[in-house]
Amino acid sequence: MKQTSIEDKISTISRMKERGVFNNYIEYMVFPYYKNLVPGTKIDFAFPLTVLVGKNGSGKSSTLHALYGAPYWHSCSEFWFSTETDPIVETGGNGRNRFFYGYTENRNSGIKEVMKTRMKRGSKTKEDDPDYWETSKPIKRDGMIASKRNDPVKRDVIYIDFRAEVSAFDKIFHFSKGNLNEKKALLRSRSKYLNRLFNGEAMRFPGQPDDKVGTVIELSEDNRKIIGNILGKEYVNIKIAEHSLFKNIGTSIYVKTKTSSLYSEANAGSGEVAVIQLVKKIEDASEYSLILLDEPEVSIHPGAQEKLKMYLLDAIIRKKLQIVISTHSPILIKDMPNEAIKLYITNERGKFEVKGDINYQEAFFDLEESVDEKKVIFCEDFAAKKLIDNILIRIEKEQFFDVEYNPGGEKTLITKYLPSFTVHELFREKIFMILDGDMKTGYTFEEEKLTVVQQKDSTYLNNCVKSAYGTEVEVYVDGGAGGSRDDQKCDAYLRYLRYYNKNVYYLPDGLIPELILLESSYVEKEFSHVLKKYDSVDNFNAKKVICDISKEDYGNEDHINDVIARLAYKWSIEDGPKQIYFIKMLNEIFEK
Repeated sequence: MKQTSIEDKISTISRMKERGVFNNYIEYMVFPYYKNLVPGTKIDFAFPLTVLVGKNGSGKSSTLHALYGAPYWHSCSEFWFSTETDPIVETGGNGRNRFFYGYTENRNSGIKEVMKTRMKRGSKTKEDDPDYWETSKPIKRDGMIASKRNDPVKRDVIYIDFRAEVSAFDKIFHFSKGNLNEKKALLRSRSKYLNRLFNGEAMRFPGQPDDKVGTVIELSEDNRKIIGNILGKEYVNIKIAEHSLFKNIGTSIYVKTKTSSLYSEANAGSGEVAVIQLVKKIEDASEYSLILLDEPEVSIHPGAQEKLKMYLLDAIIRKKLQIVISTHSPILIKDMPNEAIKLYITNERGKFEVKGDINYQEAFFDLEESVDEKKVIFCEDFAAKKLIDNILIRIEKEQFFDVEYNPGGEKTLITKYLPSFTVHELFREKIFMILDGDMKTGYTFEEEKLTVVQQKDSTYLNNCVKSAYGTEVEVYVDGGAGGSRDDQKCDAYLRYLRYYNKNVYYLPDGLIPELILLESSYVEKEFSHVLKKYDSVDNFNAKKVICDISKEDYGNEDHINDVIARLAYKWSIEDGPKQIYFIKMLNEIFEK
């Protein structure tokens, strides 16, 4: 069966929105006076998946908090409240924090506007609350069209802050106080009870009856397939436990894949835990729910981010959800329609403006510091990224770079990313590629030797591009790809070739990163018996050797990335010609 493309999903959702199938839908939100947003800021939610993009501290999370507080029985004071160290100062009148929004109940209803205002509540019958938000009467000077006070929208809300999604194990092992041995002892002593909980056995936990210790839910086959598709694994079983076995209330997972034995969150990546919880919450959500996701890309590799985006679009179609995301990920905004993207920028007075209806490439251009303050290196896979990351740490330049890898490999980087990377001078100054050594063509491009005829011959320049990159790269001219503007084709091909000369680097000696890892002294010492299984180790079998090491260390292949990360660190602290090559290459990029 042919998979539905992102364009098809977006088109389907747009038609659904036009037909009015999304009930209790928040159409827009206006902020007459709210935190550090420019007074009067308006955000339209024209597309049911809205992506908030901008630098840290620019108001994206504050917008999610306002959306959380919009429906009945919800308040943004759960996230934003006044303390002596961080008081919320208000002057009253125009200076009172407030926002209003317009929503449609169904396809036959008009817009209903609701104002929510922060005010102190206190009376003989109600508990004092200095951070109380309530529905207030319409304020015409704020631009409201409502003539009467309307009830807030009635809908379920799910808010997930992925920076705060920490498993029960991580809460103890990584974020609690105490020395390491004490934390290990606690986890060892309590793990037997967690095992009983997952297996449905009698707990006999000291001081508490069995039904008070925790609950376990086993995910359905459909949910396992969704999670497996996002993470690239085939799950046989997934259980989620909410419990207080590790002192505080927390979440644990217990999973089995087709290639592994059972393991808990202690041996799962944080991204795996986050995706499992995200899918469960969205699949459990009722139709027409409002889903708010704060930086869902945290700890999730780029390939999974792309699958996650497709899943969210599919969930909108199936369950008629409205989803709003705060993100720094270019992958999550790529290919989204202009009306879905909201860019948060800082004006000259330090206030935050929200720019709507922009192209995803413009949003990518402004994302975080990855383009205008840092250099960005794109490589082919996780192993190459870890080699680069560790050498950057060694030469103390990691703060000047963002290193990203594309699971689609070299072909995707060149055919899909290259046209965007070369379109603007700032991109060409800041974005570089480091490709595997076996992709190096050895082609030399000397622009100064081109004749006038060659400079204007698109067929000749296209052949030069194919010789340089080893593949054809499409160009985009007026009228779309394959148009007839020959002069624009020549300009594009020349940009590709200049980028090849200045911005494209390769791993040394025609090697792939896995083989570089295996050539370290550490591997020779610790895993010589694995290497001896092969007549020779080369580019063709290096990845299999890494798998063999993973099987030896962990009993399966599910921890290949853990093995790669360890080997990359050990390799990076050695002194040899490959390390010198990397240091020279990265310093050269840094100086450009």
